Amino acid sequence: MVNENFNTLKDLYNRVTPALKSKVRELERSQVFFITEKDIWDCLRKTKWKEETDLTLFDIVNDILFIEEKELYNFVNLRKKMTVEDNEKTEEREKEEQDTGDTIL
Repeated sequence: MVNENFNTLKDLYNRVTPALKSKVRELERSQVFFITEKDIWDCLRKTKWKEETDLTLFDIVNDILFIEEKELYNFVNLRKKMTVEDNEKTEEREKEEQDTGDTIL
């Protein structure tokens, strides 16, 4: 993903944390309080940087600081919707197991 020397993604995340915190503060000034540093990181990793192989630290920080609020909002809401749907499916499966007495492994 990055063409600079970071041993792990955690090292890279720690290095760009100031930019992530800055973006969160900017969003909070716009009255957006539910988007976290991790949301921004996950959104960019799973969308914009997914296929990238030669990103520089500058590219990553620039993407963090200039990602659109709408893109973050859509990503967070989609993830939340998927989580709710997964939970509902799990609850349905557990109810079926209780009704039949079977356990699905």
